[in-house]
Amino acid sequence: MRFHAASVSASVSGDYYQLRLGPTESGQHDPDPYDVTGPYLIVQRQFEMPDHGRCYVETHDESYIGHFPLRLTEFSRTRLAFEIVRKTNDHVDVSFTLDASKFERAQRVAEVIFGLREPESDDVNGCQNQRKAGCEGKFQS
Repeated sequence: MRFHAASVSASVSGDYYQLRLGPTESGQHDPDPYDVTGPYLIVQRQFEMPDHGRCYVETHDESYIGHFPLRLTEFSRTRLAFEIVRKTNDHVDVSFTLDASKFERAQRVAEVIFGLREPESDDVNGCQNQRKAGCEGKFQS
């Protein structure tokens, strides 16, 4: 699966880490989370219960939805690419554009999701302290 995302967000909430890539949100006060226009990708990892390194993947393409082991291929200011450890529908490639500071914040979340670093107690506190700087929020490209 391959597409371009106009919006990238990274968030941490307790033991849950999430990357969301997709269309720019409508700006409605109370938007319907099921009313997404265009391709999107959500990758989540939780540490509340043992997950054996599996991540939750949700996307506009139903053949990619589920809990899977993932292998990060690339995460840069312009691209997220990873493999799903299975036989079919096993590549995801999303292009976007992030400035250096927004990328740095999203990279920290991506590294935890893909198992490149352990979650730390200051991930949530760091996001809360940096919320005004956009640690948890939408990064428009």
